Amino acid sequence: MRKRWTAAVIAALVAVSTAATTVKADDTNTTANTNETQVTATSDQTNSDSDKVTYNKADYLSANPKLVRIKHATTAYKDAALTKSAQSVKAGSHFLISRIVKSDNQVPILKTSDGLYLPAKKSLVTKVIAYQNPKGYHQVHYTQVKPYGKVGYNLYRGYEGIKTWKVMHRVGTWAGTNYYNQATYNAVKNFQRSHHLPATGNVNLATWEKMGFSKKSWYSIDSYVAPLKAYAWQGRKAHIEAMINQAYKYMGKPWLAGCSTSPSYGVDCSGLVMQGLYAGGISPVPTSSIGHAHPGNEWNSRNLWADKHLKRVPYSQRQCGDLVFYYQPGTHTIWHVAIYLGNNRVIESWPPRVMVQPIVNSQRNVIAGIKRPFI
Repeated sequence: MRKRWTAAVIAALVAVSTAATTVKADDTNTTANTNETQVTATSDQTNSDSDKVTYNKADYLSANPKLVRIKHATTAYKDAALTKSAQSVKAGSHFLISRIVKSDNQVPILKTSDGLYLPAKKSLVTKVIAYQNPKGYHQVHYTQVKPYGKVGYNLYRGYEGIKTWKVMHRVGTWAGTNYYNQATYNAVKNFQRSHHLPATGNVNLATWEKMGFSKKSWYSIDSYVAPLKAYAWQGRKAHIEAMINQAYKYMGKPWLAGCSTSPSYGVDCSGLVMQGLYAGGISPVPTSSIGHAHPGNEWNSRNLWADKHLKRVPYSQRQCGDLVFYYQPGTHTIWHVAIYLGNNRVIESWPPRVMVQPIVNSQRNVIAGIKRPFI
């Protein structure tokens, strides 16, 4: 009996010892696992700290410079993270800047007007002061001038412009005067009846296309604005040259009242000036090439003369690139405008065509004054 009791006690002691050993082992494992988690957390914290990018604010532009020049060859990117290359950029290139954005690390990045991204480092870019007219005068556009007015307008009596010119030739009423007159109205009505169109006497897109003209031309004739040929980083001389070069593209084209579209067609005096101004970066709104064909705007020369945002200068101080305005003889009514080339010569649209002439001749010899679009 004593032997059995002794054996039971020994067995119990062994079991307790084994359990204690197991608990201790479990505690050891728990401690080991806890330490491993702490190490991982410490490691993650270390990585997080290493990902933080510090930069010297003095080395970066903090305000939008508007216009920059690239100091040395670099890369422009498609994204603010500067990871997706867009194009190589040569030293001396210029960019218009729309705004400053921040990368994920809060580093300043330049976003260009073309949607590209550049580092805002002062070692890479330098701010450039763009050419601009003084406040109070028409401001020079740094990007392409947009059409001002309704593109794709219908034609009614009293309209001029290239679309009227084409319609008059199509219905046989052209007699040298580009004016949607009663005869044209009647002829259009007859054309519409014969082609099963509503006989309104006015020309809409449906009538235009039935006459054999394209839908594209219906809009493109109105919307043409001379391409911008002078840039923000160029000076006054470049803008004047852009205006004059555009005017020369019309040399020999016929004088056509109320017309101001592409050099494929004729143009009148103020229409020529308008397209020249567009090429140089000025849009003298509300005067526009689109509105020029509308009744009441055929004398855009008068609107430009009355425009207070074009600087008036004395005749004795005239310079290349100025606008010369003329009175109708015997009146004080503006009836003509030309672009001054210097040496007492102008480029103008005067019947029968666009040409270079002396500033004064027997046909238009009463100068009202001089205005300077590029100051």
